[in-house]
Amino acid sequence: MSFEPIPIATCEGGRIATILIEFSFEAKCAIGVLRDIAEIMVKWSIPIIKVFNSNTSMIIFIDSSGVGDLKAIEHEIRRVKYVRNVEIQPSDVETVEVFPYAIPKIYGERVVILRESALKSLINAIWENLKVAPQMMLYIIGREMGESYCESHRKSMKLNFEDMLKIAEKLFTATGYGTLKNVKKCLSPLEVEYHIYDCVECKINLEAGRRVKSSLIRGIIEGYYSKLLNREVECIEEECITQGNNKCRMILRGV
Repeated sequence: MSFEPIPIATCEGGRIATILIEFSFEAKCAIGVLRDIAEIMVKWSIPIIKVFNSNTSMIIFIDSSGVGDLKAIEHEIRRVKYVRNVEIQPSDVETVEVFPYAIPKIYGERVVILRESALKSLINAIWENLKVAPQMMLYIIGREMGESYCESHRKSMKLNFEDMLKIAEKLFTATGYGTLKNVKKCLSPLEVEYHIYDCVECKINLEAGRRVKSSLIRGIIEGYYSKLLNREVECIEEECITQGNNKCRMILRGV
């Protein structure tokens, strides 16, 4: 299962329009608001291509090729209870549209989305241009990232560290690093084991013909745990897809 993290839609042979709806705060607990909007789409025989929802705002991409009066639809949606404002914008490019003002965030912090091809260029550039210790550079970057993630999670989630770890493990997978499975977790004495399937860094290394284990991802996990537990930990990759294994197996222990 996969989801697109930004509001983007395509409609071959159609004509995309974007409906931006702002709701009052009361709409979060109201029943039937989405039904009323959907009924308007049915009334006008308008195909809904995609829907993006965030807090009290909604972006709806529609195929408006059979609609003569977008202002009339805008007026009808405006009359739905709890709708504060609505705006319908035809696309500059008929078959493709991106809504540029929906800034992606995680717990209120802006997210910079990096495609795998861009991450591949970054990692390969480090390997190709740093003749000395490229793995160390990637590991240091990963450590800093892991510690930063932990600090951000601690401030925004306000959970005990065990619950914070559960959310962090899900975010690891949701943000594209790889599918993380916790196999063992003992925090005292520390011994944690993770299996990572489709690890993005190791996949990039494998495609480039580098038979090396993870540095960036290992650093992220190690940095997160070190910051969370306020102690030094060591993350060792016991198995890796670059070594012919079917997964990457990470072991964390206290130092």
